[in-house]
Amino acid sequence: MYKAIVFLAVGLLAVVALLVFSVAEVKSIPASTQCTHSATGISMSWTTAMGMAQTSECLAEGSFEGAPVCNEDTGTWWIDLDIEKPGCNPACVIDVRTGEAEINWRCTGLVD
Repeated sequence: MYKAIVFLAVGLLAVVALLVFSVAEVKSIPASTQCTHSATGISMSWTTAMGMAQTSECLAEGSFEGAPVCNEDTGTWWIDLDIEKPGCNPACVIDVRTGEAEINWRCTGLVD
């Protein structure tokens, strides 16, 4: 029983460390910064977008890096991802209208 509890505790610490290191790479911007979709006026704060990104497929593939960018034309937050894939420059894209987050691989040329 003791070994099972220790194993579980070590596993939880590893998950927490992974989340901390994954999020730590994002450059700091004010939490209240808003991204507003120009066509609809719908907006989402950076804090909300980061929460959506943390529970999405984005962190399953890699970690965040760089400063987030708001594209007001598409109503999306973009956060670069540190994922190695030849010919690609992936980003986590969070839609302010739906709250959905997904990886946009931004690949050029032929991809295997």
